[in-house]
Amino acid sequence: MEFTTRRLEIKKVIPEYIPIMFNIWDRENEVGKYIPEYDPNWDVDTFKEHIINTFRGDLYERGVIKLKDSNEIIGYASVYREDSRSKSVNIYIAKEYWNHGYGHEVLSAIVKRLKKEGLGSVYATCDSRNVGAIHILERNGFECIDKIQGDRVDVNGDVGDELLYELELIRVQY
Repeated sequence: MEFTTRRLEIKKVIPEYIPIMFNIWDRENEVGKYIPEYDPNWDVDTFKEHIINTFRGDLYERGVIKLKDSNEIIGYASVYREDSRSKSVNIYIAKEYWNHGYGHEVLSAIVKRLKKEGLGSVYATCDSRNVGAIHILERNGFECIDKIQGDRVDVNGDVGDELLYELELIRVQY
Protein backbone atom coordinates (compact mmCIF):
# COMPACT_ATOMS: atom_id res chain seq x y z
CA MET A 1 0.00 0.00 0.00
CA GLU A 2 1.55 3.26 -1.10
CA PHE A 3 -0.09 6.65 -1.57
CA THR A 4 0.18 10.24 -0.39
CA THR A 5 -2.23 12.68 1.19
CA ARG A 6 -1.89 16.39 1.82
CA ARG A 7 0.39 15.92 4.86
CA LEU A 8 1.26 12.22 4.85
CA GLU A 9 2.95 9.45 2.89
CA ILE A 10 1.82 5.88 3.31
CA LYS A 11 4.72 3.60 2.41
CA LYS A 12 4.86 -0.18 2.09
CA VAL A 13 6.04 -1.90 5.27
CA ILE A 14 9.61 -3.19 5.08
CA PRO A 15 11.40 -5.09 7.89
CA GLU A 16 13.34 -1.97 8.94
CA TYR A 17 10.05 -0.26 9.86
CA ILE A 18 8.86 -2.97 12.27
CA PRO A 19 10.89 -1.79 15.33
CA ILE A 20 9.49 1.72 14.77
CA MET A 21 5.98 0.28 14.58
CA PHE A 22 6.69 -1.58 17.83
CA ASN A 23 7.60 1.70 19.53
CA ILE A 24 4.29 3.20 18.43
CA TRP A 25 2.41 0.40 20.22
CA ASP A 26 4.78 0.04 23.14
CA ARG A 27 5.50 3.67 24.13
CA GLU A 28 2.26 3.77 26.05
CA ASN A 29 -0.49 1.27 26.56
CA GLU A 30 -2.92 3.93 25.33
CA VAL A 31 -2.24 2.91 21.72
CA GLY A 32 -2.11 -0.84 22.27
CA LYS A 33 -4.88 -1.20 24.80
CA TYR A 34 -7.67 -1.07 22.23
CA ILE A 35 -5.98 -3.54 19.86
CA PRO A 36 -7.32 -7.07 20.52
CA GLU A 37 -4.06 -8.89 19.77
CA TYR A 38 -1.82 -6.45 21.68
CA ASP A 39 0.26 -7.91 24.51
CA PRO A 40 2.14 -5.37 26.67
CA ASN A 41 4.72 -8.07 27.53
CA TRP A 42 5.96 -8.41 23.95
CA ASP A 43 9.51 -7.53 23.10
CA VAL A 44 10.45 -6.22 19.66
CA ASP A 45 11.24 -9.72 18.31
CA THR A 46 7.85 -11.11 19.38
CA PHE A 47 6.15 -8.09 17.84
CA LYS A 48 8.10 -8.55 14.60
CA GLU A 49 7.03 -12.20 14.45
CA HIS A 50 3.41 -11.15 15.07
CA ILE A 51 3.48 -8.56 12.27
CA ILE A 52 5.13 -10.90 9.78
CA ASN A 53 2.78 -13.80 10.57
CA THR A 54 -0.42 -11.75 10.80
CA PHE A 55 -0.06 -9.62 7.71
CA ARG A 56 1.31 -12.11 5.21
CA GLY A 57 -0.31 -13.23 2.00
CA ASP A 58 -2.34 -11.51 -0.67
CA LEU A 59 -5.29 -10.69 1.59
CA TYR A 60 -3.45 -7.87 3.39
CA GLU A 61 -2.10 -4.53 2.30
CA ARG A 62 -0.19 -2.55 4.90
CA GLY A 63 1.77 0.64 5.11
CA VAL A 64 3.50 2.90 7.57
CA ILE A 65 2.18 6.43 7.96
CA LYS A 66 4.92 9.07 7.61
CA LEU A 67 4.81 12.82 7.98
CA LYS A 68 5.81 14.39 4.67
CA ASP A 69 7.65 17.32 6.24
CA SER A 70 9.83 15.36 8.69
CA ASN A 71 9.72 11.80 7.26
CA GLU A 72 8.85 10.57 10.78
CA ILE A 73 6.78 7.39 11.05
CA ILE A 74 3.72 8.15 13.21
CA GLY A 75 1.62 5.04 12.64
CA TYR A 76 0.54 2.37 10.22
CA ALA A 77 -2.52 1.14 8.41
CA SER A 78 -3.69 -2.19 7.07
CA VAL A 79 -6.44 -3.22 4.70
CA TYR A 80 -7.73 -6.81 4.69
CA ARG A 81 -9.81 -8.38 1.92
CA GLU A 82 -12.87 -9.89 3.63
CA ASP A 83 -14.41 -11.26 0.42
CA SER A 84 -14.83 -10.27 -3.22
CA ARG A 85 -16.93 -7.21 -2.39
CA SER A 86 -15.56 -5.92 0.92
CA LYS A 87 -12.43 -5.03 2.85
CA SER A 88 -11.73 -4.06 6.45
CA VAL A 89 -9.36 -1.33 7.54
CA ASN A 90 -7.24 -0.68 10.66
CA ILE A 91 -5.30 2.49 11.46
CA TYR A 92 -2.89 2.98 14.37
CA ILE A 93 -1.46 6.42 15.21
CA ALA A 94 1.12 7.20 17.92
CA LYS A 95 -0.58 8.94 20.86
CA GLU A 96 1.35 12.20 20.52
CA TYR A 97 -0.21 12.59 17.05
CA TRP A 98 -3.82 12.06 18.11
CA ASN A 99 -6.26 14.92 17.54
CA HIS A 100 -4.37 16.32 14.55
CA GLY A 101 -6.64 14.83 11.88
CA TYR A 102 -4.12 12.24 10.67
CA GLY A 103 -6.43 9.25 11.22
CA HIS A 104 -9.21 10.98 9.30
CA GLU A 105 -6.81 11.92 6.51
CA VAL A 106 -5.55 8.34 6.11
CA LEU A 107 -9.00 6.74 6.32
CA SER A 108 -10.45 9.22 3.85
CA ALA A 109 -7.68 8.45 1.34
CA ILE A 110 -8.09 4.68 1.80
CA VAL A 111 -11.86 4.92 1.28
CA LYS A 112 -11.37 7.02 -1.85
CA ARG A 113 -8.99 4.41 -3.23
CA LEU A 114 -11.34 1.52 -2.38
CA LYS A 115 -14.27 3.28 -4.10
CA LYS A 116 -12.23 3.31 -7.30
CA GLU A 117 -11.79 -0.47 -6.95
CA GLY A 118 -15.56 -0.90 -7.08
CA LEU A 119 -15.92 -2.48 -3.64
CA GLY A 120 -19.35 -2.75 -2.08
CA SER A 121 -18.38 -2.06 1.55
CA VAL A 122 -15.55 -1.18 3.89
CA TYR A 123 -15.63 -2.44 7.49
CA ALA A 124 -13.84 -1.48 10.68
CA THR A 125 -14.12 -2.56 14.29
CA CYS A 126 -13.21 -0.67 17.40
CA ASP A 127 -13.53 -0.80 21.15
CA SER A 128 -16.60 1.08 22.41
CA ARG A 129 -14.34 3.11 24.74
CA ASN A 130 -12.10 4.31 21.91
CA VAL A 131 -13.82 7.64 21.30
CA GLY A 132 -11.12 8.78 18.86
CA ALA A 133 -11.65 5.81 16.55
CA ILE A 134 -15.43 6.21 16.77
CA HIS A 135 -15.12 9.89 15.83
CA ILE A 136 -12.84 9.15 12.85
CA LEU A 137 -15.12 6.39 11.56
CA GLU A 138 -18.30 8.42 11.87
CA ARG A 139 -16.65 11.52 10.39
CA ASN A 140 -15.82 9.39 7.34
CA GLY A 141 -19.43 8.22 6.95
CA PHE A 142 -19.19 4.80 8.60
CA GLU A 143 -22.28 3.55 10.44
CA CYS A 144 -22.26 1.29 13.50
CA ILE A 145 -24.09 -1.87 12.42
CA ASP A 146 -23.40 -4.23 15.33
CA LYS A 147 -22.26 -4.32 18.94
CA ILE A 148 -20.75 -7.37 20.63
CA GLN A 149 -21.03 -6.86 24.36
CA GLY A 150 -18.04 -7.66 26.55
CA ASP A 151 -15.83 -8.73 23.63
CA ARG A 152 -12.89 -6.37 24.26
CA VAL A 153 -10.58 -6.72 27.26
CA ASP A 154 -7.86 -4.07 27.42
CA VAL A 155 -4.40 -4.32 28.98
CA ASN A 156 -5.78 -3.19 32.35
CA GLY A 157 -8.36 -6.00 32.35
CA ASP A 158 -11.26 -3.60 31.75
CA VAL A 159 -14.03 -4.97 29.54
CA GLY A 160 -15.60 -3.08 26.67
CA ASP A 161 -17.85 -3.80 23.73
CA GLU A 162 -16.71 -4.34 20.17
CA LEU A 163 -18.40 -2.09 17.64
CA LEU A 164 -18.64 -3.09 13.97
CA TYR A 165 -18.79 -0.22 11.49
CA GLU A 166 -19.62 -0.32 7.80
CA LEU A 167 -19.36 2.18 4.98
CA GLU A 168 -21.40 1.15 1.97
CA LEU A 169 -19.59 2.25 -1.16
CA ILE A 170 -22.20 0.86 -3.54
CA ARG A 171 -25.79 1.02 -2.41
CA VAL A 172 -27.93 -1.76 -3.81
CA GLN A 173 -31.45 -0.68 -4.79
CA TYR A 174 -34.20 -3.27 -4.44
